[in-house]
Amino acid sequence: MVMTSLSLHLIALLFWLLSAPPHLGAGPGHTPEPPGPVVIISREIAPDQPAQPTHPTPPPSQPPDFAARRAAPSPQPTPRPAISAQTILAGRGGPNLTGGVVFLVDISGSMYEPYAGATRLALARKFIDRQIEALPNGTPFAIALYGETTKRSGPLVPASAATRAAAEQYLAQDYDCGGGTNLPAGLDDAEELRPSSVVLVTDGDLNIADDKLMKEARRILGQPGPRLSVFGIAPRGNTGDEQLLEDLVHQQEGSYQSMSVPGAQ
Repeated sequence: MVMTSLSLHLIALLFWLLSAPPHLGAGPGHTPEPPGPVVIISREIAPDQPAQPTHPTPPPSQPPDFAARRAAPSPQPTPRPAISAQTILAGRGGPNLTGGVVFLVDISGSMYEPYAGATRLALARKFIDRQIEALPNGTPFAIALYGETTKRSGPLVPASAATRAAAEQYLAQDYDCGGGTNLPAGLDDAEELRPSSVVLVTDGDLNIADDKLMKEARRILGQPGPRLSVFGIAPRGNTGDEQLLEDLVHQQEGSYQSMSVPGAQ
């Protein structure tokens, strides 16, 4: 009877030990088993943003008309028409501008004859270009041309970088004033501008009698008139041309200078 009761107690204790939670059986030195590995799932984007495609989306295609405009060459600005030298010279003067200098240039047929590897007119142009470049700023000036007829650059204009350049361009052009030589007409054209000085550049082949020229010059220029400076461009020898020029400046109380290239014919 006692044995049976003890057996029952042992069976109950064994049953209790087997059904108890595992930690209850751990002693003071018992080390708990480590938890299993923690798996962390990594994402490249935040969960609240939509996933981006692997390949970038190409930009929207351009409208055909826009693509055509880009392919077409850029329009070039319309060039402004060049302003002629005479327009510059005529537009910068004034009817009341007086007291300057008029360059009176012989462009008759004899001035185009060969001389020193060029022509007498080429030598005259170089000389006048230097004279114009030397003008002080603001000095009124103009260019008058003569052959059988006359041509003028315009009114007196004040010397400046623009008018000097225009005058040189104007002088470099060829104008048809006929092949003859009408110096009185040239003097009259220059005097109309009421200058203080007239610079005459000629080869002296005037085709006019001495006494007639003196009379016409006195009538046109007066005495005293504007100061007359004459530059003889290689006057021909043994023709009386240079003497005629010297007589002219003597009457008008001016000055004369002969210009030639040594050894040139």
